[in-house]
Amino acid sequence: MVDKNVIEQKLAELMDIVPECEGLIAADLEGKVIVGQTITEMNHGEIAKKCSTIVRDSNGLGNHTGKGSLKSATIELESGYAVIVGSDTGILIALAGVDGKSSLSLLKRNLVSISNL
Repeated sequence: MVDKNVIEQKLAELMDIVPECEGLIAADLEGKVIVGQTITEMNHGEIAKKCSTIVRDSNGLGNHTGKGSLKSATIELESGYAVIVGSDTGILIALAGVDGKSSLSLLKRNLVSISNL
């Protein structure tokens, strides 16, 4: 993943572009937070660790089925959504409330773009 300052700037820009976004987190593949910003108090480290497990398990599924590594996942939760984008070097996570459903594609597209820097 690119420099922390670049990621931080790109995530801040994305937060401004998508008002329904409640949080953005960048982490390494082990779930160690590089940078995180949420509109409410959340444990960025625990979120990143859980998403890291999802990426690792999904990569295992992809490898066992011959389909390759996880590119992205959108998870519908009871009160919102999580969008996870994985790369060879890290994980990007976007969080949105129930009102963010229409913005999930925009979040995903931007996270993929950031992950390719």
